[in-house]
Amino acid sequence: MPQPVSQSGRRTAAASAALRSAAQSISTHPARTLLTVSGVVIGVVSIVTITAVLQGVKREVRSQLEGLGANVVIVVPGQLNSSGQPNPMAMMGISTLTAADAAALKRVPGVVTASPVIFVAGSASRTRGSAHAAFVVATSSGGMRMNPSPIVAGRYFTAGETDAKVCVLADRPRRDLFGAAPAVGRRVWVRGQAFRVVGVLKRPDDEGLLGSHLLGLGDLVYLPLGITHHLFPGGEVNRIVLKTDYLHPADGMIDAMDAALRASHHGVNDFGVITQKRGLALVIRLLNMVQALLVLVSGISLLVAGIGIMNVMLLSINERTNEIGIRKTVGARRADLFWQFLTEAMAICVVGSIIGLAISSLACALIARFAPLAPVLNGQLIGLTLVVCCGLGLAFGVLPASRAARMDPIEAVRHE
Repeated sequence: MPQPVSQSGRRTAAASAALRSAAQSISTHPARTLLTVSGVVIGVVSIVTITAVLQGVKREVRSQLEGLGANVVIVVPGQLNSSGQPNPMAMMGISTLTAADAAALKRVPGVVTASPVIFVAGSASRTRGSAHAAFVVATSSGGMRMNPSPIVAGRYFTAGETDAKVCVLADRPRRDLFGAAPAVGRRVWVRGQAFRVVGVLKRPDDEGLLGSHLLGLGDLVYLPLGITHHLFPGGEVNRIVLKTDYLHPADGMIDAMDAALRASHHGVNDFGVITQKRGLALVIRLLNMVQALLVLVSGISLLVAGIGIMNVMLLSINERTNEIGIRKTVGARRADLFWQFLTEAMAICVVGSIIGLAISSLACALIARFAPLAPVLNGQLIGLTLVVCCGLGLAFGVLPASRAARMDPIEAVRHE
């Protein structure tokens, strides 16, 4: 005597039949399937590649900023807004910072070093009259040592050389000015004044990556503060860079810095204190906004692909009306037909997402090989892509599946 089929067994059999029917329909019309899948592929490639690239940029920026040290603090002119973001116009305009501010910050408990930084207008050159791209700054010996790249040739200029015409080069200006030749002892011209090179910083290990370009630490030429004031009068203190003690509580120390600066500015809060954590949050917030915008724009292609799938499925149902009528007359239920066509729509989206992920993986590998970027294509992004594509097939497959399920079997069989 045959055993009755259980409810779960019937569901499994129905799911298997729906999958077989979807595979047969997809393979029977390869050209139509290819055109339908191409929209999903384009959407997946654009979204996944953009997201992977920006995830890599965020990871690298985070590592670059953390490489500066968690105990590095930067004071900028202009008050920060409510989200902790500096006012760009205040930072580019007349600075309210002074050398007295740096002296006041040095007296704050927990501050190891406070060094003013002056942006020197002009470029560095090997001979008078030529020019090379470099960022010339004036700071103290302590401020120069906060650059995470160590000395690879020569030495730092000392506190006693603040009035000497000496300089320290980062690796890129050294290469631009002197190539493979030694730079220590040679002369560098800045705004018609010759400075003797006493030291060269090591080339950053990840100089080719985007984070190094954002920070610009490999492009600096360091001059002493005293001689800069003497030769180029009128320069403003554009930043104050501080190195703090890890043992002091960060929040209390930042409050003490704010109090010292307000006292130096006669109670006017026209400055901003940026910690590594706050600076990292600002950059990541900006990158998240860019990522959201680009993904939103790229997501339009997925929406268009979903509409295309729905139209193709509706066309397929019109072509297969007679088949649907025959299936209903031999016992197929509405639910069977509904899941058959819904599974077909989801299968198209899954196939498209797999092909798109494969192309995105290749694109990310080529970007990592030939561009200064390191895309991050992880399991979380892959899984999210598959889930979104399944949801796309589900959302745009419901209408065609419902239409197929609601067909009258008699009218469908008569359909020519």
